Amino acid sequence: MKKLLIGLFLVSSALAFSQRVVKGSQAYDEKGVVYIQGEKTPYTGVLQNINEKGILESEAEYKDGKMNGFSKLYYPNGKLGSEATFKDNVQDGLQKDYFEDGKVKLEIPYKNGKVEGTAKEFYPNGKVFVEATYKNAIKDGYEKSYYETGVLQSEKIVKNGKMDGFSKLYYPNGKLGSEATFKADVQVGVQKDYYESGKLKAEVPYKNGKADGVAKAYDETGKVIEQVTFKNGVQVK
Repeated sequence: MKKLLIGLFLVSSALAFSQRVVKGSQAYDEKGVVYIQGEKTPYTGVLQNINEKGILESEAEYKDGKMNGFSKLYYPNGKLGSEATFKDNVQDGLQKDYFEDGKVKLEIPYKNGKVEGTAKEFYPNGKVFVEATYKNAIKDGYEKSYYETGVLQSEKIVKNGKMDGFSKLYYPNGKLGSEATFKADVQVGVQKDYYESGKLKAEVPYKNGKADGVAKAYDETGKVIEQVTFKNGVQVK
């Protein structure tokens, strides 16, 4: 008797937690609320979009007619291509996109429907390609890119969607290749370029986004090999 009762309990529990699954072609949207054709109650369950070949293309979880829970997209081979979560039709949580081999391609954090936090893009080998910080769907903070080896390729500061502060580029060996300064997306100050040895290669002064002043080029011994004067972006001497 005890075994029978336990068996009945397990079956009833499985039924309680199972979700209804309906094809997307049977559903319709009315003012942001999803219904199943012929039904008056907002849909709760999973909607699946299946193509003419019978292959699952996407599926999403609904509660009371709104997306609540997972949302997934699939490659034609059936592998997961993207997954995200929603609350009352609003994206919230970490979205992950994948390469066809299953490795992570993108990670994008969402909060109340907007990108919020550090988003990352990856190389197929799993190394980070680009990472950037967002606030209220706008880039704000550090943005960095990397070589496929994992060595830092570039870094810059972004404020309210615009470059504001230093911007640096690096050689594949990790040595600094160039550094500049920006203010609200406009280059200002002296840009410095370097040889892979670390020796100064060139200096170019900028004002309001244009070369302005005496620009100099150096050989690796530090000797000036060229000198040019600019005014408002135009060479004058």
